[in-house]
Amino acid sequence: MFRKLAVQLFEYFVQKLRYFRKICTYLTGENVKNSSYNLGIKDMVLVVALVIALILSGFSVLACYSSASPYAVEVVLNKPGVVYDLSKLAGMESAASVDYFGAYSAYVYRSHYDDRLIVVVSEQGLKYANVKIPANEPVITFVIKGLDINPKQISDNIEKVRGELGWSVKTPSIPSGKGIVFVFTKTIGDAEVKVFLGIFELAEEEEGGKGYTVKLGLLVRKAEEISDELASKIKLEIERLLDKIELSQFKELLKINLVKGSLLRSPPEQEKYLAVRIQIPLKLEVTTTTVHTCSISGRFNISELRFETAENLGWSVWVKRDTEDNYVGFAMSKNLGYATLYVEGKGKDNELYLSLRVEGVSSLSDAILSEFKKVFKAVGLGEDLVGKCSFEKFEESRGRFVPAYDIGEEDIRKALRTELKWLSERGVISGLSEDDIEDIVSTAKLGYAGWNSRLVWSEGKWVPYSSTEGAMVLRCVRAPPSFFMLEEEVNEPAVESPGQASYDLFPTALYLTVSVVMALLAGAAAYLIARRSLPVEN
Repeated sequence: MFRKLAVQLFEYFVQKLRYFRKICTYLTGENVKNSSYNLGIKDMVLVVALVIALILSGFSVLACYSSASPYAVEVVLNKPGVVYDLSKLAGMESAASVDYFGAYSAYVYRSHYDDRLIVVVSEQGLKYANVKIPANEPVITFVIKGLDINPKQISDNIEKVRGELGWSVKTPSIPSGKGIVFVFTKTIGDAEVKVFLGIFELAEEEEGGKGYTVKLGLLVRKAEEISDELASKIKLEIERLLDKIELSQFKELLKINLVKGSLLRSPPEQEKYLAVRIQIPLKLEVTTTTVHTCSISGRFNISELRFETAENLGWSVWVKRDTEDNYVGFAMSKNLGYATLYVEGKGKDNELYLSLRVEGVSSLSDAILSEFKKVFKAVGLGEDLVGKCSFEKFEESRGRFVPAYDIGEEDIRKALRTELKWLSERGVISGLSEDDIEDIVSTAKLGYAGWNSRLVWSEGKWVPYSSTEGAMVLRCVRAPPSFFMLEEEVNEPAVESPGQASYDLFPTALYLTVSVVMALLAGAAAYLIARRSLPVEN
């Protein structure tokens, strides 16, 4: 499940990068993919991170699909005349305050219909998810990999000029010992400006383990807007800082628009409503599967490959071509009943890289290899390529969230009816009639939960939010909160991922923004500036 999720996130991100490039070409008249700038640093590999468009728009276009939503119902009581008083729920011992994604406040308690069920009563908006944006993390990040520098020398440089920098300097600890982080802070005009500098060792498997990764992040806050004049002052101060610590090569990345884009904005005001969610508790189900994989590459005329013909052999096929770049990416799968076969690949300029995968069998039979040979021949790869692929075998553990109890949709509806009545009787909800409750209950279905699918009042009826006109339909994936899990699973000791540090200079969020014009143009501007200034590795 997690592997497929990662693939989906990657494909979405790559797609957006291509959109950004086309917009930049349109805006400037330049083919930005051919732009370059020589920094004169040996073996430098440059990866410029796009502006996080989410924060440039300041708030907005976030919400998450959760694996908990198929086992829940949720309704936002935005019907005119319905009001609420959450303070009456806050004073009850049975209700606990929780952090519920997208909500301004939320409380959780056990259902009065079935105490195995979880009830979440939250305060939500309709248009914008109330995403709690970290106030001390960079909005814009630049990354240079494989940089031939001396981290100790940079650290010594900072210590030597600390007193004359005019910036306060903090050095958060990195438990892994694999790098060093500095956070510079200075008030410029009415704005507080933070510059985040991180120097990390490259992993051995990454770029041959040569050189260092340097990350530079920007954050501006405590200002309503950043004028051109203020942006120029901030840019000049940061350039002086970089000169003093001998990292002047980053100055080429600093553009006025990026400085403006580093402003942390406040979310907009919007009307708030009460929402009620009934959730079946979840548990983590872990399964172990035998997997065989191999990778191989070869030279082919990419334009002549016929991936779609694999469908005639019973394969599910996804393929994406870019004729301008002579690029292709594809994924194919076939279920044989006793085994599942996958072929994934990407190619550019007639060089094709393939990955084969078999799940569910202890050994590879001639029948399985024959399936690969047939499909390779059909698409134009040639069946001989399969024989050259050396498979490796391993056991793979996978986890997925499943309902902890067998509770049907009818009981979920009854629980929703019970809680709406109970909240009305306690004065938490006012103005919701018996007919309203019955209309909600009759419409509710398992899966009508989460930002996109929650029930809302629109044009005289209760409907999923995504079906309403002008809905801010959002895309992202996130793990369910701990209070949706069985208590014994919540109390399990947490397992940290290898290399995870307690201080993360540039944290990775599990979300993706939708194609909002403002965010898209901001991302395009960042991409343009980076591509025109620096050579970016494909």
